[in-house]
Amino acid sequence: MKISKKIFGIYKDQNIIEYTLSNEKNFNIKLLNYGGIIREINYKDKNRVLGFDNIDSYVNSTGYLGALVGRVAGRISNGKIYINNKPYDLDKNEGSTCLHGGRKGLSFQLWELEEEKITKDSASITLKHISPDMEGGFPGELMVYAKYTIDKEDSLIIEYFAETNKSTPITLTNHSYFNLNDDLNENILDHILRIDGEEYIKLDEKNIPLKISKVDGTPFDFRHGKAIREDMDLTSEDLKITGGYDHPFILNRHNDYPIELYSEKSGVRLIIETTEPVVILYTSNGIDENLFLSGGEKTFKYQGVCLETQWFPDALNQKYMPKNILHPNERYYSKTKYSFKE
Repeated sequence: MKISKKIFGIYKDQNIIEYTLSNEKNFNIKLLNYGGIIREINYKDKNRVLGFDNIDSYVNSTGYLGALVGRVAGRISNGKIYINNKPYDLDKNEGSTCLHGGRKGLSFQLWELEEEKITKDSASITLKHISPDMEGGFPGELMVYAKYTIDKEDSLIIEYFAETNKSTPITLTNHSYFNLNDDLNENILDHILRIDGEEYIKLDEKNIPLKISKVDGTPFDFRHGKAIREDMDLTSEDLKITGGYDHPFILNRHNDYPIELYSEKSGVRLIIETTEPVVILYTSNGIDENLFLSGGEKTFKYQGVCLETQWFPDALNQKYMPKNILHPNERYYSKTKYSFKE
């Protein structure tokens, strides 16, 4: 196991550090202390996620490529929440909604190195960031730790920890765009995807939750595995607004391996385990096109698939959803494991 680092670029007169975590089988990840971004995941000598090769591209992109997303991942309707009957106006960075924590969200922050650790079976980096009270409109000073670990079995484990001094909402996730093909110039529509979830959340024209629905007989039934393109009818009510999948699925809690992605072209399989109750399936329908990726490829629609494990979206504003409030003297914890196999 090995950890190395180098300067990736400069942002606001600060060095951006790229950390590389490697095992003996040539599996490695590259991550930045800007936004907790996972820039590359290299498995079988190929990068399996979309990423840029310079800091300016990350700063100027709206796609959250590989980023740690929060304070609250997803959209918050009307950019407003109530906690203990007190209103909080949030940063509206997508029309009338607050998306992924707003313009000062965790994806756009510099993180400190808290710890490096190497054992015979794993290598890990822990990053730390303190989000001040009322940043982006969110109450409470929030102390966040993100721990990235790779092991000898070609797995990446991301753990999130957080504490606050005021009651505040929190949902953290990673926004990597996976492409398991050996060539990132090929789209992900033929990837076989399985999501063990009997329910999904219907959305309105602003991607705000409407209601929980059954997947039976809909394009959202991935329980037995199918090509992403198989039922992606863009004239259907649920998909014509989003131009593809950009929807929450409620995971069955009895399954230890609820999410699986497979490329028949490469033979690479990704298995995802999580402590979270929901996964957002996003097929990069709205990605900025013709940007240059780190391997020289240009970005295009359906080039990557995001599988964002998280809490129920817009939970505080939806009466039928459990809430995601972190209180003082409590500790937030979330864990997702990404296992790569052939």
